[in-house]
Amino acid sequence: MWTHNKKYDYTYDMRVDTLSSGRTYFTPDGDYPSITTILGKTANNVWLQAWKDKVGEEEAARISKEATDRGTLIHEYAERHFNNEDIINDLVQESSDVIQMTRDLVKITESGVEEIWGQEQVLWSNKYKYAGRCDMVGIWKGIPSIIDFKTSKTIEYANYPVQLFAYKKMVEDSTNLKIEFLGLLNIPKDKEAPISFMSFNVDDQDYLEAFKLCLKLKEFEKQHSVKLKEWKQKLKTKKGESDAVSKSTVQ
Repeated sequence: MWTHNKKYDYTYDMRVDTLSSGRTYFTPDGDYPSITTILGKTANNVWLQAWKDKVGEEEAARISKEATDRGTLIHEYAERHFNNEDIINDLVQESSDVIQMTRDLVKITESGVEEIWGQEQVLWSNKYKYAGRCDMVGIWKGIPSIIDFKTSKTIEYANYPVQLFAYKKMVEDSTNLKIEFLGLLNIPKDKEAPISFMSFNVDDQDYLEAFKLCLKLKEFEKQHSVKLKEWKQKLKTKKGESDAVSKSTVQ
């Protein structure tokens, strides 16, 4: 049985929508973009577009959905397991890759986690105005930690440390907790790719500064979007006025 120690007020149910501006959490304190939406503005997607061009948009969409669904399943089974639920009867009904990846994730996490403070609860930062969900917050080998689970073929090192540091600030801004360890566990589907566990320096302020830059970029995009809409509306109005003048001249 896993020990759960509620260290803060948990929010499970919250409206979350994917808008034109990205994934948005409708918190009691405001509508905040998700961490991944903010970081997505700086992601290098050249390789992604090249892959889509190679396999075709339809096949790329199918593979992406399959990977997303698989990752969601594995996260859900891990959460249930560490909530002290018996997942065996359900898990054995899944595909072989989901079964093996879930077992690997659970086994490695069991080797370090000692106490669970929360899983998949919504948290947000009023200071920086963003929101998200941490996979696991608790005690890892005696240290207050955030552990993030990935099921990616490769790890994008540039973004993930920043994402974890953003989670750290979100937890600390929402609670009275102090996070001292950031861990990332990746379980790839490809058996030839190695399972990896990485940790990041919680005192490295460069991660916070990088995230602040991402926030500024997101805010700039928001302001630019508003100005663009205003410009389009003015253009539409002027066109309407021009058409009206033209019709009047003809008559």
